[in-house]
Amino acid sequence: MPPDPAIVPVQGEVTFSNVTEFDRRLERAFGEGARNLVIDLSEVTFIDSSGLSALLTASSRARERGGAVALVLAQGEPPSIFRFRGVDRLLSLHESRDEALAALGR
Repeated sequence: MPPDPAIVPVQGEVTFSNVTEFDRRLERAFGEGARNLVIDLSEVTFIDSSGLSALLTASSRARERGGAVALVLAQGEPPSIFRFRGVDRLLSLHESRDEALAALGR
């Protein structure tokens, strides 16, 4: 049985130029049976709208399976892209993996 939640660590930039690989990693976690994902973005230096779209899609996909997505961000104020039009209210944002796991009931 796959780990649930699956933890997906991400580093560097998530942009239109590499979002396809990011999507594949998220899909792989779902394909392996995870309903819940902890996506660790604490080492991400930049994320654009295509990365944000991938996160929103993953969150929707998890909800369809009866699960959820929790995001780990670097400590401090969330990047402005997460505050854009209230996206920070649509995604579960956390300052540590432990906090994200606790939010998912783990």
